[in-house]
Amino acid sequence: MQMFKKWAFFFTLIITSLWSENNKVVATIAVGKNPEGIAITPDSSFAYIANSNQDSTAGEDSVSVLNLANKSLELTIRDASFKAPYRIAIHPDGTRAYVANSGSTTLSIIDTTTNHVIGTINGFDGPAGIVITPDGNYAYVNNYGRAEGVESEKATAVRVVDLQTNEIIGEPIVVDRAPSSMAITPDGKYVYVTCDVNGEIGAGILRIIRTSDHTVLPKTITGFSGPFTIAITPNGKYAYVTNFGSNNFAPVGTTVSVIDIKRNAVIKTLSVGSQPSGLAISPNGAVCYITNYNTVYKGPHYTNLTASQGTVRMIDLQNNLVLPKTIQVGFSPGSIVISPNGDWACVTNYTSNTVSIIELHGGIP
Repeated sequence: MQMFKKWAFFFTLIITSLWSENNKVVATIAVGKNPEGIAITPDSSFAYIANSNQDSTAGEDSVSVLNLANKSLELTIRDASFKAPYRIAIHPDGTRAYVANSGSTTLSIIDTTTNHVIGTINGFDGPAGIVITPDGNYAYVNNYGRAEGVESEKATAVRVVDLQTNEIIGEPIVVDRAPSSMAITPDGKYVYVTCDVNGEIGAGILRIIRTSDHTVLPKTITGFSGPFTIAITPNGKYAYVTNFGSNNFAPVGTTVSVIDIKRNAVIKTLSVGSQPSGLAISPNGAVCYITNYNTVYKGPHYTNLTASQGTVRMIDLQNNLVLPKTIQVGFSPGSIVISPNGDWACVTNYTSNTVSIIELHGGIP
């Protein structure tokens, strides 16, 4: 028994050392104002960042394009259609990027060959996220609300877009108030939608849309606190949700919920740090990476903020174990995405106006 404990101790040291070596920030790149959503092309060459420009400074609504090979800013795309661009998704064939303009009613379509906006899709209300089916035929867009619509945090619907015609199809899919994030199962059969509801601790819920007929299933998963991001493992067995905390930032959240998709039930809650926000799972399904926003808002309408050092934590998905290593990134890290080849993780730092690039070495610890 004593010999077993010694081997277990040394094994833990070796694994921890490998994690430390392979998961480190290798570049910090200045982008636009208040970067939020981020997506990487299927060939792992470029990252597209939605710069949300939350105080509406003239000319600052933009999309930054990073070259991941040389870790530099390739260019900045500016277009009149951008208004508080918040989330971005890239078509599976890599030819188009779709930008959700949270301050308007549109998606902007970027041709990734020319990096020009080639059109818009209208008919949303503060679109806050987009997921594309694995076959590339349809997109699901969650509406969070906006000042000119039903008001921010009060929209309740997800809309379906036919990406062959670039038109909204069908009736609004009503989920619940303030749908905040979405993830689609690897087989494309279900879309999981987190909803803030009233923004109170424990009030958040998870709804499930069946894509074959756009029906919301009766099953509701409850008990989330400001659910910010959801991601599904490559094998489709589990989902992970970050609990950011209450909408008035008091109290803040500190956990990630683990969901068994077969049972559609929360099976574990893991403590990861202050205001977990972004979340991404490595292509090999071994690791979940979580950003900790670590920012306090004060004053009228929470316009003044105090940002502390942002971090990234990791979960060993085989054991649902939070690993000891903490990766320091920029201030107020929101979204994180991993390149399809597993080599890089990119983190948007909202307050720093930067993107941190973390070297992963193929996602192998």
